Amino acid sequence: MRDARGYQTVNLVFIILILLLFFYSALYSPAGGHPVPSLYTLLSGKPSPTAGLSRSFSAIVRGDLSLAGRLSPYGIPLFLFLLIQLGMRVTVFLLIRKSIFPQRKILKTDIILSAGLFLLCYGRLVYGMLGG
Repeated sequence: MRDARGYQTVNLVFIILILLLFFYSALYSPAGGHPVPSLYTLLSGKPSPTAGLSRSFSAIVRGDLSLAGRLSPYGIPLFLFLLIQLGMRVTVFLLIRKSIFPQRKILKTDIILSAGLFLLCYGRLVYGMLGG
């Protein structure tokens, strides 16, 4: 039971973090003014491979997918990943709480689905960052 509570807590933390990110995106305009600067750019002096991502997310939460795509080619896939993950985290949280399936099966399925979704949504970004 202790393991189930820990896994449930991890899912709850991810739910909160994703919702906070969506709230942050809604709070600031796609035109700019985001208070969190790019750590990569600050340290390297070079534009980040994810430049425009915060503004892209801001455009997405406002329903402007065209602008979101122009601001960052990674914005829509990464936002979709987080949106799907939000649904998955809520589902896993509830499945564990209701004890509908064995936790071991839930964990294995969650890992496989999350890893596949990660590669699908982030693969292009990771490949680009590795110099591909």
